[in-house]
Amino acid sequence: MSPHRQDAPALPAAVPPRPEAPDAGTPPAPAVPEVGCPTADGQIVLYTGKTTASYFWDDGSGINGDTGAPASGKPMQKGLAASPSWPMGTKGYVIYKGKKADFFIGDRGPGIPSSNGVMLDLDGKTFAELTGGTWDTDSLTVEDAGGLGHIPVTYVITEWGEGLGKTGAPRPFSTGAYAVEDRPEPPPPCPTAAPAPAAPASADPAAASEGEEGPAQQAQAAAAGMSPVAGRARAKDAASPATAPRTVGSSTAPSEAARSTAKAPEKTAAKTSGTTVSPAFTPASAVNGQLEEAAVPAFSIAIVVCALVAVGAKAVLSRPAHAHGTAHRPGRHRGR
Repeated sequence: MSPHRQDAPALPAAVPPRPEAPDAGTPPAPAVPEVGCPTADGQIVLYTGKTTASYFWDDGSGINGDTGAPASGKPMQKGLAASPSWPMGTKGYVIYKGKKADFFIGDRGPGIPSSNGVMLDLDGKTFAELTGGTWDTDSLTVEDAGGLGHIPVTYVITEWGEGLGKTGAPRPFSTGAYAVEDRPEPPPPCPTAAPAPAAPASADPAAASEGEEGPAQQAQAAAAGMSPVAGRARAKDAASPATAPRTVGSSTAPSEAARSTAKAPEKTAAKTSGTTVSPAFTPASAVNGQLEEAAVPAFSIAIVVCALVAVGAKAVLSRPAHAHGTAHRPGRHRGR
């Protein structure tokens, strides 16, 4: 750590550095994601905050009292920053007036200024780029920046280092947090992450889940409910398993209850007007094991045929007796 950063005069505690008004042509600042959310380049935000940043350059030249030995052992370079408390190797970026600059912690400091809110020491070249100044390699100072030596920045931590130091908000150098061994906890889930899209409902009735009916199935069920044989079919389906066909070898035979049902109509044939109804109208399901509905059309046709025959016979029997063999002779009424 450079002595000039350790012994630099402290800023008045009662007068914190004032944020400078952005210029009219300053681009808007990049949006800072919430903790747990990814950045534009896919890194996860671990911590964010605001602080005041200064600058330094330790290259071993001895200018401005530098020691030329960053605490991490890495040579001084653009992007190397100093923190009074964050673990060595911590990575992130800062934002100032719409400009963004990456950094990694490779040194300790500032010293006394950190007790007055200056919690980050950027390298001189990065500081010059953010402020629009010029880096002077001879004096190791930033020129043409309007005399700025401290600027307010927003910092974003994307990776905590594995070296000694305290994670979270930066702490003054005087607290000794730089020597603490800390293990950060994983970040919380991103609060703005979009939920997984729900599976769209299938428009194909065949793809509907079991137990659900599509429009086609509902229409078919409504039509079946209007059928005169629907009730009998449902009643038959709900019958006791004792009436269902049983398999014997490789063929299917009707059960005892089915055979009894087949014989019942023959024994209890109804009589209407002295005419016995033929047992031929026994449902086919009771004879051949077919569905009961198969016999209904044949039964209806037989009734219609019988009705037509009866009407024809009545018409023949009701004709007057003189109509038989008494055809008019042509011309009898002429000449009267």
